[in-house]
Amino acid sequence: MTSPRKDWNVLSHGSAILPSHGREHNLSLVLQTLADQGALSRADLARATGLTRVTVSELVAELLHRSHVIETGMQEGKRPGKPSTLVDLNRPGLRIIGIDLSGIIPFRAAIMDLDGVILQSFSSQGRGATGQDAADQLLELLDTALAQCQVPVLGIGIGSPGVVTDKGIVLSAEKFGWRDYDLRSAVEQATGISTHVLNDADCAILAEHTFGQGSDHMILLRLGRGVGCGVITHNTLVRGAGFAAGELGHVRLHAEDTAECSCGNIGCLETCISLPAIWKALSEGQPKDQLDQQVAHYLASAVAPLLSVLDIRNVIFTGPRDVVDQALAQALHEALALRSHTARTSDFRLALSEDPEHLVLRGSAVNVLFHELGIA
Repeated sequence: MTSPRKDWNVLSHGSAILPSHGREHNLSLVLQTLADQGALSRADLARATGLTRVTVSELVAELLHRSHVIETGMQEGKRPGKPSTLVDLNRPGLRIIGIDLSGIIPFRAAIMDLDGVILQSFSSQGRGATGQDAADQLLELLDTALAQCQVPVLGIGIGSPGVVTDKGIVLSAEKFGWRDYDLRSAVEQATGISTHVLNDADCAILAEHTFGQGSDHMILLRLGRGVGCGVITHNTLVRGAGFAAGELGHVRLHAEDTAECSCGNIGCLETCISLPAIWKALSEGQPKDQLDQQVAHYLASAVAPLLSVLDIRNVIFTGPRDVVDQALAQALHEALALRSHTARTSDFRLALSEDPEHLVLRGSAVNVLFHELGIA
């Protein structure tokens, strides 16, 4: 059912190459074209991809065998003679299971179609689990979702807090007490389904890039259990030498900040502007407008250098709507403009995500689509 694994590199695909140099590339090229344009005849696919009709026919035959595409009917009235048969992605016959481990709320799961549309959603019963208990809770939630899925599953995507390698190993996730935990292997062994794990902020930016307000150069800032940051530049997801790119929450800005962080250090950004810190301040009576200025000050101080160094002019800001609202976004925009020339350019844009609740889930689906089908 699944194709060989691919390394995450870029978010788009180039033109056709010789089949002898990359059959998997050309299979992915056909799938990408169908994803972008919808159902096409084999002749139209050949024109769109630059491949020969014979090559396209061979590729489509293989994809039909893999159940990655289906024939959807006859093409209507383009030319005299026998109408062509249309092929498309197997949208009705494949599903993706997404898991979001990032929230304050219990773990969440969703059954999604190949377009990232959430068909059913589920939540775990417990909360606050760590270590093996957290892993067991995740597997129980997966069992629930899989039991409700009536069609084959292309893959499982997981968005997890912490530092996650390209092999799906969670190097560190303080919230769960996970260190060097091979989450991908644990899930694959339990389910028998190909699984792909990515940092939650990276999932969020993939969703925004694919379904929302994406661009070739962008940053996504996410307030949650921690402070997450995803970066795309030159249409490439930036993961860093040790897969720790975007761990903004563990930046220490001021020497006088001494609050203890879950990572074991003191004064990390997470201790003052993560959701738990914000909710605590609000419960203690700090006015929302005053707190917005404080959050904007801290966040802009950490992010402004990134904007200037990378020359990024598209910033998406996300988190629960009752906290990350238009007032906080405006305060952040103003704070960034004070600290970075880039944020003062006429084409700089800071916007709230239009779908903050489902970004990690839908981004986990994007990750599965890329690794299983080569669709970006």
